[in-house]
Amino acid sequence: MLFNSFFCYTNAQFTSDKLAFKNKEISLKKKSFVLPICLVISGTILSNSQIIKDIQQNVVVNKKTTLDNYFQLAPAGITIGMETIGMKGKHKPLETVLIFTMSNVILNSIVHPLKRITKVQRPDNSDYKSFPSGHTTEAFASAELMRIEFKESNPWLSYAGYLMAATTGYLRMYNNKHWISDVLAGAGIGIGSTKLALLVFDKIANHRKFKKYINGNSMLIPSYQQNQICLNWTKRY
Repeated sequence: MLFNSFFCYTNAQFTSDKLAFKNKEISLKKKSFVLPICLVISGTILSNSQIIKDIQQNVVVNKKTTLDNYFQLAPAGITIGMETIGMKGKHKPLETVLIFTMSNVILNSIVHPLKRITKVQRPDNSDYKSFPSGHTTEAFASAELMRIEFKESNPWLSYAGYLMAATTGYLRMYNNKHWISDVLAGAGIGIGSTKLALLVFDKIANHRKFKKYINGNSMLIPSYQQNQICLNWTKRY
């Protein structure tokens, strides 16, 4: 009787500790969305500031570059490529591809409707699809993916993607395609999209059928065809 009572007490204590840890984990996940939310709010507020737009117009240069087209996907490409050749990341290469794909589904479902709704004119007056910056959104989603994958195994590398993402945002302004408000909002949406994609992935990744499917005899092989980088997935049944 004494043993049974002791066992019940220790089991209850363990359950209580486990719940406390889970609540703390949920709290940390909520806090991780503070930065992207603040960036989106800041971008939204500044989008109505004529003073900021006047300042930016006065420092614009006429030179153009296409580097922003490549930098926006560079962190994700580097991350998936390095994991494919054997560098340790938080997830397997195929899982990383799935997370990034989910992130893109989320961000595209936000960015394109916002462009149509807000109808903000670009600095170069080319159209009314300035807010938010799609390139910047993609770049920061890509950078957050790199941070998540390598923050434990290679902390220095994990933040390299943010340097490329910040460069992308700067180049969008340098090319006179976006206001700083577009860039700030895009950065927030991009970071938040990848964080949300990771949360969704973690939910489905614990499913038994998913584990069996993803952990089977599958392989991710990068290739280069017709000036395009491709990822080929093969699975043996």
